[in-house]
Amino acid sequence: MKRLFLKIYIILILNMLPLNSALSEVFIVAKINQEIITNIDLDFEKRYLVLLNPNLKKLDDNRITEYAKNSLINERIKRIEIEKNFKIITNETLLSKVISDIYSGIGISSLSEFENYLSQNDVDIEKVKEKISIEIAWNDLIVKVFANEIEIDQNSMIKELEKFNEKKVDNFLLSEIIFTINEKKELQQKYDSIKQSINEIGFDETARIYSLSDSKKSGGNLGWIYKNQLSKEIRNTLDEINIGEFTKPIATSGGFLILKLNDIKTEKIKIDKNAQLKKMIEFERERQFTRFSTLFYKRIYNNSVINEK
Repeated sequence: MKRLFLKIYIILILNMLPLNSALSEVFIVAKINQEIITNIDLDFEKRYLVLLNPNLKKLDDNRITEYAKNSLINERIKRIEIEKNFKIITNETLLSKVISDIYSGIGISSLSEFENYLSQNDVDIEKVKEKISIEIAWNDLIVKVFANEIEIDQNSMIKELEKFNEKKVDNFLLSEIIFTINEKKELQQKYDSIKQSINEIGFDETARIYSLSDSKKSGGNLGWIYKNQLSKEIRNTLDEINIGEFTKPIATSGGFLILKLNDIKTEKIKIDKNAQLKKMIEFERERQFTRFSTLFYKRIYNNSVINEK
């Protein structure tokens, strides 16, 4: 029965190919549980990733292929888990916002221009929407599963805010990469790979490839964050680097965190405490959801049967 399914799937793929397609042979490149990824899927993913991350063109084809395969495995694992819980239904409003952020980030000014850009490179906008909808649905799943586990200590935040008033405060412009490993001995190897990627294509593009955080869609950008909002360990680590540099991996409950210090400004401020408290609560909520998302994905990944060809 499984062999019959694979034959039917491959026949359908072949029927979808243009007559002049260079990919005349369809074969399996990976299998996740009972789902397969073919060279057709991989070819599309490579085109898709390069179009949305033009700096990837600096890499050799083997590296791009590796990134594309990992991206597909990541997406397939998430989709399988999502569909155990609910059907993926497109949130058109949020989808439009994410797509707008994507094409704006690569210098395109309108949706029609973006669709034309994709079409010229044989990437279907509907498949792009499907991929983004999976990420949106994953975030919805994390909220559904972990909403009751979020703990916000507002009293502690209010005490921190009292220290801000009319004092000079350091404000950091940060970017992040969050990653996990299966065994402790893999940490140095993974960090070396990330460093190599940063040197080749920059921190932003590396975040889009390696990071498990939702911030990867914006190149890991976290925006401006007051120093007092960060944990003592992170504050001390950032004090050791200069603007433009990034930290060594910082162990967190959700994996490992690499931070890039993009800029610093020192402000003497009299803050709107209510507005700042709201920002601090949102920042902490997002941080906890990211931690839960990373841990949840790692558990699912470890329980999946993954065979790469």
